[in-house]
Amino acid sequence: MRSWEDLNEPVEKYMATDFLMVEADATVREVAVNMKSHGHTSVLVAKGGQPIGIVTERDILYRVVAEGRDPNNTKVGEIMSSPLITIGPNARLSEAIAMMASRQVRRLVVVRGRKVLGVLTLMALVGGVTTRTSILPEVERGAVSCPYCGARFKTPQELSKHIDNVHIGAEILSRRSMEW
Repeated sequence: MRSWEDLNEPVEKYMATDFLMVEADATVREVAVNMKSHGHTSVLVAKGGQPIGIVTERDILYRVVAEGRDPNNTKVGEIMSSPLITIGPNARLSEAIAMMASRQVRRLVVVRGRKVLGVLTLMALVGGVTTRTSILPEVERGAVSCPYCGARFKTPQELSKHIDNVHIGAEILSRRSMEW
């Protein structure tokens, strides 16, 4: 996303179409190796070829490594987030960002009917924006907007939590240096 005008663009212009899909019975180790070799931070999880969930680097870190589980014996179907949170290809970026914020996710699966078209990631939209400083604009009496994605919040505290969880957390996970 280059400017605020892009918020009216359809999500299909920003989605990645080179997503990975694995079966639910694949091991976490196999999937992590696959993610690394393809340079992906997530994979869609399928059962019988139909997508049923998603596994991210964070899922592997928190649900396997942090819990001391064996990645050679843990199946991705055991740690996936499900059901998938989906959006249509013609939805506006502003809708996608609001959905990510309200559902506290960093990825949306773009679908047409039952067919997966791609994956829209928060980093693809705002990756380079998080190092800028900006003033929090007032949206309506008592409400504030996120300067990075435009999501609206009732209190500054909710906005602060959103920025910490979605924008700063995404920056740390992407291994990009932060400017303080």
